Amino acid sequence: MDQLNMKVLYFGNNLFSNCLTFMVNQGFSVEAVYINDVEENASIVKRICGIHKIMTHSLRPTKEELDEYIKSGVTLFVVADYGYRLPITDIKYAFNIHPSLLPKGRGPTPLTYIVDLPEFAGVSIHKITYMLDGGDILLQEQFEVGQNESISSLMVKSSLLAESLLQTLLNDLETIYESATPQQKRLATYWKQPSIERRIMSWLNDTQQFRQAIRQYGHFGILITIYEELFIVSQLEVADFKHDYKLGSIIFEDQALISVAMNGGFAVVFKSSMVLVNSAVLGKRNNNHTP
Repeated sequence: MDQLNMKVLYFGNNLFSNCLTFMVNQGFSVEAVYINDVEENASIVKRICGIHKIMTHSLRPTKEELDEYIKSGVTLFVVADYGYRLPITDIKYAFNIHPSLLPKGRGPTPLTYIVDLPEFAGVSIHKITYMLDGGDILLQEQFEVGQNESISSLMVKSSLLAESLLQTLLNDLETIYESATPQQKRLATYWKQPSIERRIMSWLNDTQQFRQAIRQYGHFGILITIYEELFIVSQLEVADFKHDYKLGSIIFEDQALISVAMNGGFAVVFKSSMVLVNSAVLGKRNNNHTP
């Protein structure tokens, strides 16, 4: 495929930002990039666009807007970690990069579920249709999940595999696109956005429950109470330790750390990762993926 003559619209945030870099470095003409996430989750994409002088849009695209790009010669839409469903157009090629083995794990944040369901760990690239994450599969590959892996390491593995699959796809896009495999609808599962309540931990929870929550939600932050105030915390360690301290009491503190007694042990919280919760923070941290 002649990358230099292919005009592209890219829709995505930080998770697969390496795919945007790959396309730019391969000579694809990225006409614009659409982001829809909070600033911290789109920062890398915005930096890439700044370096390469690519226009960015943060508003949800309209069909008329996309049609204008198509009229100007855009023939490919690439969607990667983007929360809005695109209007249906007559674009020649349109595909989405999704971090699960479809049809298992349709939905906005499958990696939080992959921690518990490692058999569905992988990346799928599929055609975009009216059905969310339901388009024909272009390429798909599984990866292994090690014991006690967290969502953070799964994000890294997904992004690396996504770039590899994207390279394979773009090297023979027309052939692979024409031979796509329909998803088996009877096997499909939809994993909804986890509620904020699932990330709230009590000091009555034991160390095993805390470790599981950190594995699943630590990248986004779990919510804990310290000094009778609620904080989002993304960096903490948990240790097993017999003690007689009151659960939730502070047992150690210095300039960098604060340690809290929990059921069966204690947590060591890095103060630099603590964010005092208010309604605005919760709204941003709980993501904004919209169909």
